[in-house]
Amino acid sequence: MFDALYLSPHLDDAVLSCGAQIWDRVQRGERVLVATVCAAPPPHREGLSPFAFSLHQRWNAIGEFDREREDINAIDRLKAVPHHLNYSDCIYRRAPIGTWLYQSEEAIFGEVSKHDWSLIAEIAVVLDRIELNPGAAIFAPRAIGNHVDHQITRAAGEGWCRARGRPFQYYADYPYAEAVPGGEEVRVSEEGRRRKIEAIRAYKSQLSTFWSDEASMIAKVSQWPERTFQRLEKS
Repeated sequence: MFDALYLSPHLDDAVLSCGAQIWDRVQRGERVLVATVCAAPPPHREGLSPFAFSLHQRWNAIGEFDREREDINAIDRLKAVPHHLNYSDCIYRRAPIGTWLYQSEEAIFGEVSKHDWSLIAEIAVVLDRIELNPGAAIFAPRAIGNHVDHQITRAAGEGWCRARGRPFQYYADYPYAEAVPGGEEVRVSEEGRRRKIEAIRAYKSQLSTFWSDEASMIAKVSQWPERTFQRLEKS
């Protein structure tokens, strides 16, 4: 049974956004689970779209990396527990006729494809199998930045929690939330910040996505306050 659950769209989002508070919760004696939705292994080279292939080359010059292992190492540094769901990252998903659903940076930060709508209910069913204590704290991404996988994870978390009458909060998606104000700052320890940086270092393939080098990552992460939101505004 877990005392806190953090829903992570990808194999890094919860740690990037909430790593310090996760560490602090564990230090208070809580069992913390980080459930990553889009954690299925990527296809082989021949099964990649040109867009996905370009990202693989950016993550590693020869396209070889293990994001699942990186995430396990990162969460281990926070003393939490990883849980990987078997859904593919949006860059690997196809329509029934075989066309790629998201083939550009603009697409992955746009509207969720109609072919992905069914994922929301599917993910909620899988989340229902997680064993949580009655008063467990639950956190879902607010989907700041509008990444389609963040939107899907948020919607699945919302639907699941509301159907079960469970209270939940949103967290500010880092680093997309750097330029977006609002929410309530989470008070974290200095040790929590340090451990978060150590955990982020484990995501070797992803560092170049957000920062020019490790020194830049440390400077940015050290200054950014983790934030949560009680409820999304009505649209």
